[in-house]
Amino acid sequence: MNRKHLKWIRLGALALLAAYFYFSQRWISNDTITEKPRQQQKQNEENSVRGEIDQSAGKNHDVFFNGKADHDAANTNKASGALADYDYIMRDDAIGQNAKASVDYYMLALSWSPAFCDSQIKKFGADLPPSAQQQCGTKRRYGWVIHGLWPQSRSARGTADHPRFCRGDLPPLDVAVIEKYLADSPSAALLQGEWEKHGACAFQSADAYFQKQQQLFRELILPTQDMERKALFRWMKRHNPSLKNAFMQASRHELFICYDLSWTPINCPSR
Repeated sequence: MNRKHLKWIRLGALALLAAYFYFSQRWISNDTITEKPRQQQKQNEENSVRGEIDQSAGKNHDVFFNGKADHDAANTNKASGALADYDYIMRDDAIGQNAKASVDYYMLALSWSPAFCDSQIKKFGADLPPSAQQQCGTKRRYGWVIHGLWPQSRSARGTADHPRFCRGDLPPLDVAVIEKYLADSPSAALLQGEWEKHGACAFQSADAYFQKQQQLFRELILPTQDMERKALFRWMKRHNPSLKNAFMQASRHELFICYDLSWTPINCPSR
């Protein structure tokens, strides 16, 4: 093989080698370019999934429990329609606290529901507040219902002088406690408020307080129609011997019966 042929062989080998490196680099580059969009697409898909999860959690935050407060709120929402937000805030009360007044007797306050509901419907129409929806927004008709059982002080000259909020602002009661007494006092907000304002001044537990007012209420024989004040008093004394010699009070479709500390009916002091 002469030198001329050897020279062309070497040139051909160099050309093949150069072509190999050229095309191999292009293949590597193309693979890299192709892989980057794939990686970006994968990242975008993962971000999209995370975004959907976060968005879902944001929209449905009420299904995630965050300790006892959220759990209690969830239980409240799962209860009957009357149980929405029934917490009572002491700072919103117009009269306020009196933790120093003595407890000398009790006053059971009963309300004639049809009159109350008429006033609520006249005021709000079909858009009843949550606190009145169970009592006034259903087809069930209530007669007399429990307003509350109030520890009272004989030296009081006004509402603010009686025991009130003796333990301050209390947390919402458990739904199971509230539900048991809605038949006689058909408002969760009312039950919660009466416990905080009055019951906590004389009873160790809300359950004991509600049980006592329910017992007193169910021991009474009550009329099934609205009555003028004097006629109501006569009817109550005639059908409830324990009240025969007791002076009751009435005001704006409400009836008040008083008891001493041994739960014997007594004369209600003049209001």
